Amino acid sequence: MVIRKVETGISGLDAMLRGGFPGGRIILVTGGPGTGKTIFCSQFLHYGATKQDEKIVYISLDESKSHFLEEMLAFGWDFKKLEEAQKFTFIDASDVRRIPEEAKVGKLQVGGKELARERLIDSIFTTFDESRAIDRFIGDLGAQRIVLDSISGLLFRFPEAAEKRQAILDIYEALERVGATCLITSEAMSIGEERQVQPEEYLSHGAVLLQTLGTGERAVRILKMRGTEVDSVPRPYQIGHTGVEVYSDQSIYQT
Repeated sequence: MVIRKVETGISGLDAMLRGGFPGGRIILVTGGPGTGKTIFCSQFLHYGATKQDEKIVYISLDESKSHFLEEMLAFGWDFKKLEEAQKFTFIDASDVRRIPEEAKVGKLQVGGKELARERLIDSIFTTFDESRAIDRFIGDLGAQRIVLDSISGLLFRFPEAAEKRQAILDIYEALERVGATCLITSEAMSIGEERQVQPEEYLSHGAVLLQTLGTGERAVRILKMRGTEVDSVPRPYQIGHTGVEVYSDQSIYQT
């Protein structure tokens, strides 16, 4: 079976991916603070809207729409203009992170409503559209690229491994039904040889690790990409005024 590839718009990354991300799959982008996960994913979205004429969705669990729009302008990415052209939808799901600590086990207080865990994913959209669930809502938008930033802000509410795994499956299955190519960010628990593989990584179709090394150099590594050959060698990258640039022909071990 021939796998459809989706160009990322990130210089050098498509060479590592042998043409782009597998279309319609869930890809995890993980890394420590300050590694550029949001920039990486936003660049992927912007390229899809401006170069591929695709509709895009950004689901934020961390920052407001105004902050996002302002920060992306620094790279020349005018998401407000894309929104006005009905190509871009920003979904503010940050209320999910503000669940009271005293919430009962198995219940979540979201937007003034007490919800069972199985309805958590739908609750992400309650402030945006009360009547539609995640897959139907995004499906109606016709989105071809989706970013969820960040899943870590959601999963810390599930201390039990089984509940956390089920929450991840709920999210992934809902997004898979849409058929879009989805990037989901997460905070890496640790970096280097002792890095812990989290459930959101092994349940995803693919995973990309962004690192800041002890030397201060940045490195990107493709941890896995099911069904397609990739360059898994860590490669240097930089974040400049136009976004992320990967040097796919260089090694971080060069002296």
